[in-house]
Amino acid sequence: MAEAVLKGQVRTRVGKGVAKQLRQQRLIPAVVYGGSSGPMAVTVNPVEMLKLLGTGAGENVLITLSLEGDTERSRTVILKELQRDPVRWEPLHADFFEISMKRRIRVQVPLRIVGEAVGVKLRAGILEQHLREVTVECLPGAIPSHIQVDVSHLDLGHAIHVRELTVGEDIRVLDDPARPVVAVMVQRVAAEETAAATEEKAAEPEVVAGKKEAKEGKEGKQEGGKGKTA
Repeated sequence: MAEAVLKGQVRTRVGKGVAKQLRQQRLIPAVVYGGSSGPMAVTVNPVEMLKLLGTGAGENVLITLSLEGDTERSRTVILKELQRDPVRWEPLHADFFEISMKRRIRVQVPLRIVGEAVGVKLRAGILEQHLREVTVECLPGAIPSHIQVDVSHLDLGHAIHVRELTVGEDIRVLDDPARPVVAVMVQRVAAEETAAATEEKAAEPEVVAGKKEAKEGKEGKQEGGKGKTA
């Protein structure tokens, strides 16, 4: 499990105005939850934070948060939520959760698909991924960066379920064991639907032509009848 140090500062001022000022200084407001003294408002550098999150463990990286103005000086935290600008995708606010290395926690771990399924390679099937992450419970030091799912043995109609995932002995997956993770399905050919649609479109002008001919025939009879009367 990756672990890194992030420097920050304890802040006493809060509010939208303060947050705007911090962002102008290329900093962002953040809150640390889970501590014995309650939530703590802090300030961190978003660039440094993103570098730490890119070390290979994603958002589950363990961070030693070193804070100026904090009597404890440093706390072990994990990122709980990161708010971003919807347009520029820049970090706006971060929530951290303080953890104990001796207490089990629950986190979401991404699933990484490896290999090429035999049902796809040799039988033209389609690999469908139903889950992209699972919830696990373990000690912070045992959090995996990802869980690998080898699909190379999967044939048509076969699937890998949550209960079949390979994880460490001290890691417990909390998702439904019977839930499918990936499956190889037969391709659904829409030829019949396409043919039906083509026939339907082709039939439309025939119906119109029939109505037109019927109308002309009716008018012809009427004209013929008028001629006889004359």
